[in-house]
Parts: sequence; structure tokens; C-alpha cells
Amino acid sequence: MTSNSSVQRILFDSVTKAIPRLFAVAMFTAGVMLLIAVLTPIDREVMPLVRRWLPLEVVEISHIAGIVVGVLMLFLARGLWERIDSAWYMAISLFCLAAVFSLTRELAVLPAIGLGLCALLLIPCKGVFNRRSQLMSLSINPLWAGLILATLAVIVWLGFDFYSRVPYAHSMWIDFGYRAAVPRFLRGLVVMGATVGLVGLYRLFGIANRVPPMPDDEDMDQVKEVVSTASNPQAWLALLRDKHILWNEARTAFLMYGISGKQWVVMGEPVGEPSAAEPLFWTLKEMASLGNARLSVYQVGPKLLPLMIDLGLRPFKIGEEALVDVATFDLAGKKGYGFRQTLKRFEGLGAAFDVIAPDAVDAHMPELKAVSDAWLKSKNAKEKRYSLGCFKPEYMRLTPVAVVRVDGKIMAFANLWPTQDKAVLTLDLMRYDPASPPSVMEYLFLRLIAWSRDHGYAHFSLGLAPLAGLEAKPLSSTWHKIASVIYQLGGEVYNFQGLRAYKEKFKPHWEPRYFAIKGQETALGAALMAVVALGARQPRARYDDDAEAA
Repeated sequence: MTSNSSVQRILFDSVTKAIPRLFAVAMFTAGVMLLIAVLTPIDREVMPLVRRWLPLEVVEISHIAGIVVGVLMLFLARGLWERIDSAWYMAISLFCLAAVFSLTRELAVLPAIGLGLCALLLIPCKGVFNRRSQLMSLSINPLWAGLILATLAVIVWLGFDFYSRVPYAHSMWIDFGYRAAVPRFLRGLVVMGATVGLVGLYRLFGIANRVPPMPDDEDMDQVKEVVSTASNPQAWLALLRDKHILWNEARTAFLMYGISGKQWVVMGEPVGEPSAAEPLFWTLKEMASLGNARLSVYQVGPKLLPLMIDLGLRPFKIGEEALVDVATFDLAGKKGYGFRQTLKRFEGLGAAFDVIAPDAVDAHMPELKAVSDAWLKSKNAKEKRYSLGCFKPEYMRLTPVAVVRVDGKIMAFANLWPTQDKAVLTLDLMRYDPASPPSVMEYLFLRLIAWSRDHGYAHFSLGLAPLAGLEAKPLSSTWHKIASVIYQLGGEVYNFQGLRAYKEKFKPHWEPRYFAIKGQETALGAALMAVVALGARQPRARYDDDAEAA
């Protein structure tokens, strides 16, 4: 049975989608009516009142301004349809201006009242125009463009047909008068063409440096569709809503990237259709170039290195990912003795392993949050983002969560990044209660390796070992020497060597990961700092509010 809250939510969503579209239709219709009005003669019945109350200069200016407003209303209608927040502000202004110019051109009281009423009705609807975007940075929609141009062409044709019996003369262009309807029509055509041309020029030259907005709810629905069929585990990071999304034209693939100052950092490899990877990278490089920004790609695998080089980026090794071949992973012999002891010890404690499906995670959210909060407190750490997930209910509900229970209580968990092709199962967040038995995460990993094998996965990823595999040889690059020193001496803070040694116990295959940047070692520092800044950046308030409310 559908609950009252579900019914209310459905009604709210329906109204949220209907209101912008109703106002979009009203805006487009008002623009058409305004253009028809200003391109036709002043009503003979009101002409005496116009002569008495309105100076000729006011009439002529209102005529020109009305055409500009009418054309802009046609273009603005799409912004209202798409629920753009800036379109709401502009729509109120245009409705009011159209009402004023209707009065100052021919004392059109009823149209002015109707336009003013539209503005008043639009004011309390601000909440449904919640898509944050630059109005003029909307992608060109052929349907809307064709509709606008066709509408303008019909209006112009109607005007020529209406004045077809009036012979043309060059002197008409400078003929000003209350009854000079044809000259006003001719001048209006020039203004109309100029307005359309200026809008086109602004789109051509004025939005190149604009940054695409963060994805909204509708965008995220499409992102989820692509992620659900992706073979790249890092695709799940797109659902954090902390990255910009660059789509291919068919919306079957995308790049996710963050912006920190003049650094544009792509997170991982493209998601979706493989053939779209190269065009997407070239498009983003052009966008970054126009924005006078530096493009880099964080955590690139070996397969994409040729493309990185073609893009003019230099790859720097930043570590190695541990991939366990689940089919050959074996606990037999001396090498598996420690693992067998871990499994035996936790079985003696009555430990239970389970993978909670996404639609069942919500019921366990309080327990998971308690474990996460305790882990963060014990590490004196804060949530990080960008290159890994964060504990937010809205995000946690999207993926399966593996848990370890002791005496029925969740003591450790990890959310999983499954892939459709089952080439690899990857962990994201890995957290445990500080009061849990020792080696609880090792027990979780062992059970996950077995679970991956049972569910048809080829590999299980233990994650990245930062700075691993970089050796400082006499002829090594400067970066290799610096990274090697950090790896050797940074143990007290980051325990790089201990992390690598711990993962090595599982006998994984180590696959290198790179950070591809523009420039030499001197540019690497700024790019790495951008990654740190993006990881520490707080999410949008709306995301947190939605998550907590849910």
C-alpha cells in the first residue's frame, strides 16, 4: 500500500515538473503576442488617447524595446522549461517590462494586466526553479532553436502580408509618426534580427569560459543509468555530486572532473561507451584551454597512457592498485596459515559476514553511521571526497555494503563498487569500530574475496598503495626520487610501506596508476594540491540537507 508520504511526494514531483512548463508556455505565448502587437498598427480606437497621453518619442522607444523583450521571451521560455534558477529572475523582469511597454506603446491595459499577473504568479514559485546554471550556457537544443526561428519567420511573414498593399519607399526608414505603422514595422525587423544575432554571437563567443554546472536531480538519474552498466568501478564516484559532468552528445558516456582554481582534474577514466573516451577528452581539453586552465587526469591506468600522451599530458606514477585474482587465491600451505587462523578465530567469536543489498541499506543506516563516526573519531579524521566516497545516507543507499557482525552487532563495513562485466569488485569506504576484535578488516577482506569468486568476479581490488613501485635509481626522474624519499620517510604519518606490506599478504597483482598532467615535475605540485583541495572541499548544502532528510 502506498503511504501518504509517498503520495505526497508523487504529487509534489508532478507539480514541480508541471509549473515550470506552464510558465514556459505562457512566456513563449506572451513573447509571440507581444511581437505581433508591436509589429502591427496601433488600434484606431485608442489612437486619440495615445496621442493625448503618450509622447511620440515614448511610443517609438516602447516599440523598439517591446521587440527586444518579445524576442528574449522566446529564448527565455526554454530556461523556464528546464527549471533554471536564473531564468526565474529574468522571467519576472521580462513580464514586468512587457507590461510596461504594452502600456507606453498603445495603452494596452488588458495585456499589461495579464503580463503583470504572470509575474505575480511566478514570484511564489521560486522553489521549483532549482537548477543552478547560467541561462545562456544551456546546450543548443535543435527543437527549441527551430521552434523559435520558425515562430519569428511566421511573424515576419504575417507582417509582410498585412502591409503588402503599401508601396515601399526608402523614406519610410526615417518616417516617424503615430500612424507610421509600416516604417515602425521595417525598423522592427532590423531590431528583431539584431537581437537574434546578438544572442547568437553571445553564445558563440561569450560562454566559452563558462564552467558547466554541477549535476542536478535529473542529470543524476542519467548518471545512475550509465554507472549501472559501466565497467569502470570508479564510475560510482560520479554519484557523490561533487564533480562536474561532461557528456558525449548521445549521453552514453561522460567524464567527471573537479575544478580548483585554474586546475581542472579529471577523476579516473571515462565512464560508459569506450568509443566516446577520446572525443570527450579532447572536448574537455579545449574547454580548459578556453578557460585558461590546466587539465590533468588523476588515477589513470596503463591502457589510457597513449591517449594521455596524445593530449600532451605527461604521466607520473602515483602508486599501484592491488588486484587479487579470486580464482587462484588459496588459503592452503604455510602462506595461508595466518589467514586460516583469522577465519578460525572469528568463527569462534560467532562472527557473521553479509552483503546488504542497496535497497536494504537504509534499515541498517544508524548502525553503519555509529561505526563510521567511531572510526573517524579514533583516527581524528574528517570525511574526504572526490577520489573516494564519503558517509552520506544518500550515497550509501546506492551500493551494496559488506558487513561483519559480532554478537549481532555490526563491527566493520565496506561499501562495494560492482561492475556489470564483473571484471573487478572494488571497495570504497572501509571502516570498523575501534572496539572490534583485532584483524576484523582482514576477516572482511577474506570473506569478500570468497564472495567475489562465488558471484563470478575475476578480481577483487584492495585499493591503491600510494607511491608504491617508485624506485630511486641514479637515472630516475626527479619525481621518482622525491616520491621514493617520501615513501621511505613518511611511515610515521602515512605508513606507506606498512600499507603496501599488508596488501602484499594477499598476493595481489599490482597494476600501476598515474597522474597525467600538463608540464614537468614543477607543475605536479600544483596539480597534487588541487586533488587535496578537492578532497577536502565541503559538499553543497543542498546535498547534505537532502541526505539527512531522507
